[in-house]
Amino acid sequence: MLGYTKIQIMGNLGGMPEMKFLPSGDPVVNFSVAVNRRYKDREGNQKEATDWFRVCAFNGVGEACAKHLQRGDGVFVEGRLQVRQYDSKQTGKEVSVEIIPSTVRFLGSGRSEHTGRPATGATPHGDASQDGADGVDQDVPF
Repeated sequence: MLGYTKIQIMGNLGGMPEMKFLPSGDPVVNFSVAVNRRYKDREGNQKEATDWFRVCAFNGVGEACAKHLQRGDGVFVEGRLQVRQYDSKQTGKEVSVEIIPSTVRFLGSGRSEHTGRPATGATPHGDASQDGADGVDQDVPF
């Protein structure tokens, strides 16, 4: 039986998206998302913590993220988890957990060029492949 993973996060970009290209010429865009959460400690004191998630977006989704997102922008990201192991010169074996998004919804900032439109399941040509012809994801809960 094949397994299935799905993750949804909503937070703010920790830095500018970084675009690179695979040997095939396909674009890949990496960025981090900070997700703030509140909780109470054992003494009942209100605490706040931030969890950081690495996002690795390919092709049209990645290109849209690189074009429209900036540090601090709000995003909703939905996709699958990917675990990679690699050799590091400093520490030996390293493990990296990343989100490979199928949907990235731009929640905006104060800048006027944001449209609130999602970068959803785009093909290398920027056409929506998983949603309606206009590229809008009908399944996002907000």
